[in-house]
Amino acid sequence: MLRYLNILPAGSIVLLHAAAHNPTGVDPTQENWRLIADLMKSKKLFPFFDTAYQGFASGSLEIDAYPIRLFNERGFQMIVAQSYAKNMGLYGERIGALHVVCYNPKSADKVLSQLK
Repeated sequence: MLRYLNILPAGSIVLLHAAAHNPTGVDPTQENWRLIADLMKSKKLFPFFDTAYQGFASGSLEIDAYPIRLFNERGFQMIVAQSYAKNMGLYGERIGALHVVCYNPKSADKVLSQLK
């Protein structure tokens, strides 16, 4: 994965599963996430997190949110698509949230304009 991320051009959007990766079931360790974040920061890659199974991998909502918090602490702008359908037992409801983390109010205004 790191080899592939390393060849992407700056500005590439990278889809990441925060926890309980579907379909492989292979989740990076916290150390792996730190390496991924370091590489993505140095390569100026844009993270787009999909978190559909938060709480399923470790049994903890907090632990399964680790990569998202790590990237936030590292100062990434990013998008997080968060589904509540599975972890809240609302399978047919397609309920969730889209979070967009921006550097500053000017960026947030631009994003809000596009989302509207």
